[in-house]
Amino acid sequence: PVLRLLDVARELRAGSFARLPPRFACITFDDGSDYDWRDAAFPGHGVQRSMSSILRSHSRKLLGLAWLKRAHATSFVIASPRARHEIAASALGDPGLMSDSWWREAQRSGLMDIGTHGWNHVHPAVSEMASRPELVERFDRIDNPVDAGLQVDRAYESIHARAGGDAGRIFAYPYGQVSEFIAAKHLPAQRDVVAAVAVEPKPLQAQTDPWRIPRYVCGPDWSSDEGLEALLARE
Repeated sequence: PVLRLLDVARELRAGSFARLPPRFACITFDDGSDYDWRDAAFPGHGVQRSMSSILRSHSRKLLGLAWLKRAHATSFVIASPRARHEIAASALGDPGLMSDSWWREAQRSGLMDIGTHGWNHVHPAVSEMASRPELVERFDRIDNPVDAGLQVDRAYESIHARAGGDAGRIFAYPYGQVSEFIAAKHLPAQRDVVAAVAVEPKPLQAQTDPWRIPRYVCGPDWSSDEGLEALLARE
């Protein structure tokens, strides 16, 4: 089955991982473009089907009416409106393609949770990073309470205020780069975020550190239907 990541994280934290099915998967996607929730045109490529549309189609096919009660994916979004505007302009050619206007609807849908991907992704296109060149694309270098508070606490507060519900409860390290300060000190000391995901390609186990949950990533770890099927078939 495809399970809600937040539910899995809570079982992991509670020491009740054995209550979960012996084999399952969770679906996540990073950065929070509007394509996660809305079908929209991409320049030169026409209308792109959103992740939510794909999830709805497969959920209806597999679960019938029961799909309405399931959350099947987590979209990790960037908190700072300015950062999203600048990243979308640079990476997608349209500053409006990483909006927050769909977050609350998605969180309420029972189909998708809104997770946090930090304040600004320490992305090179973000103007505020000009004063912190040592952190650009190096999230793992965050090593103090001020920077951690911005990327974790302020990001959570901003995302939760916009999306409500359980939004922001799961954190995804930008670029998959684990900050030892955040993972070992900052996250365990706060109460809002319950788990964090990285990109180490291995299965989740009962003894997994909830602040370093592994993920298999499309591209580096699989790039075709057959590749994904092979991963899922592993013992």
